[in-house]
This record gives sequence, structure tokens and C-alpha cells, in this order.
Amino acid sequence: MIVSKIVTEQFIYISLHAEEVVSSNFLEEDNRGIFEDRLQILTLERVIKSLPENGSDTNLVLDFQNLYACQQNLNSLIFKIKHQGYKILLINIADGVYKSLSLDAVNNTKNVHIEGVYLKYFLFEDSSDAFTDLAFSIPDLFDETFKSSIKKYIDRHDKPHTSSYVYLTSYVDIKKFLSYEKELMLYSLYRLAMRVKNKWKSEITKEPILICQSMTSAYIVSILSNLLKLDILILDKIGPINKLYNRLDKAISDKRKYIVVSDLVCLGTEVKIVKNLIQFTGGSYLGNVSLIKVETLSNSDILSRDATISIFSIKKSNNKELHYNIITDLEQL
Repeated sequence: MIVSKIVTEQFIYISLHAEEVVSSNFLEEDNRGIFEDRLQILTLERVIKSLPENGSDTNLVLDFQNLYACQQNLNSLIFKIKHQGYKILLINIADGVYKSLSLDAVNNTKNVHIEGVYLKYFLFEDSSDAFTDLAFSIPDLFDETFKSSIKKYIDRHDKPHTSSYVYLTSYVDIKKFLSYEKELMLYSLYRLAMRVKNKWKSEITKEPILICQSMTSAYIVSILSNLLKLDILILDKIGPINKLYNRLDKAISDKRKYIVVSDLVCLGTEVKIVKNLIQFTGGSYLGNVSLIKVETLSNSDILSRDATISIFSIKKSNNKELHYNIITDLEQL
């Protein structure tokens, strides 16, 4: 299973760090989460098996971001892919990895090296090839891939959102997405874990607790727990009807910090409930992360401490395409 493969008309993209995290944590059980930074032969062999043997006229982008070392003799596997006919672009490859792979035998004038990192390193010498002028953004590439996939799991709704007193025109079936899009789901949660790590660099070392309030988000938080090496707390009695049965003062510690994990944040009502409960019982609220969020305000109107970190946003630039809208009784459905 290759989780990060994105196929476009121009090239195939694969994140080697994401694949290494899968190898280390779900296949080899090295148990380092996203903190793994050494590329293994096992991972590259999985990548090769996922590619057609005949790569003639196929462009391949291998992303080395967040990798700083590699297993010996890995360069033979890189050149095996090249000999299958693929035109290969290595991106975000640190000098240490570059030297370990002994890549200096191939030179292209379009290679880009800045501050100890090859942003682009083409494993062919023809600098006039159209592939060398191809421009792309990995976040945009992922965003389009996720949007195309999630469209299949958005159904017509036209019912009240009971906790926030609005009407939703559509319902995003996150459970189906998690069930039927396993590869993309794992890659999405990998990207979300990386965002959490980068957002709270100093706090992660103090081991905050990941907390969630539904069984769907419990699945998400279990994966994030594995990737971030953090403990979790599941509150399964909090939902749209806002009922609470358990004694939270025994579950939430006043000496710990908490990150609230959601599957989809629409108007943020459930997140506010959990935030208030954390603070009421003496805990510290760090913030909220979610697979998907709905942007009902412009970024300039959202305080940074209240912003939800997500890997995909439903916003005014894509909500019509996704047939997703929020309506009140002040306007016609």
C-alpha cells in the first residue's frame, strides 16, 4: 500500500517520508511516528512495486522532505527506477542524503540547490526536456486530490444542524471516506500530524493529550496518537445534543494541556463545548485540529488561537462545487 501516490496528467508524485512513516509504524513497528527521518530500503522497494515496470515517457517526482539519512545501497534502487524508463525528479533532498545516494554522476543545469537542500534534482541531463520547466505546488496538488475524493461522500441534506441552529444543504459522510479511501485517509492524517508538530513544536515535547468527542473522531485521534506519540482521551458522551453524563473532573488533569481533535468542524459548537469543559475542570486548551473545516469567516477575522488546523477547507472558492452551504431561516432554502 502506497498512501501518498498522486497521479496527474504530467507526473506521479510520492512522498518518501510519508511512506517511511507507514513502513516504520505500521509494517516494521519501529514506533517513532512522524519523527522517523531515515529512509529504508523496505520503503523504496514498496514504492517500486507500486509503479508499472515500463515507465517509458512517465515523469516521477520523489519528495525527500523531512528525511535526513538513508540506508546504505539505496542508490541502486533509485537507478533501478531510472532504468525502467522513468524520468525522475527528486525534490527537497538534503545534502546528507544526496551524498549518501552518490547522485553527482548525473547533472542537469535546471537543478536547484539552496542552503543545503536540492529543491530540484533531475536524474537526467537533458535540460531542454519539458519536465524540467513544470511548475507545481504540493499543497495545491494535495488539495485538488482531496477535493476530488471527498466529492463522492457529500450527500444532499437540507436538515437543521441541531447544535448550531442552522440548515446545512449537504452532509459529508466522513465514516464512508475513512472506510473506502484508506490510502488517502492515512496520507491526510500524516499531513495533519505534521501540521500539529509544526504548529506546537515546543508543546509536543511536553506531551499534550489529544482529546475527541465522537466515535468517528476517535478513529482519527488513534492514528494521530500513533504518529505524534501522544496519549488520548475520548469523551463519547458529547455530541450535537450537548449532553454530558460522565464526571470529567476525574478524566481531565489540571496539570496537562489538551488538543481537541475533530473529524469535521462546521460552526465549531462541539469544539467550544469541549474547550469550556477542559478549562472548567482546570486543564489547558491548546487548540483544535480537524480533518476538514468549514471557513465561515475570512482568515483576517479569525483570531489565531481560535483557528482550526485542518488539511482541507470548505470555503467560498469551492463550496458551490461541493454543493455545500449553510443557511438560516432568514433566507429561502
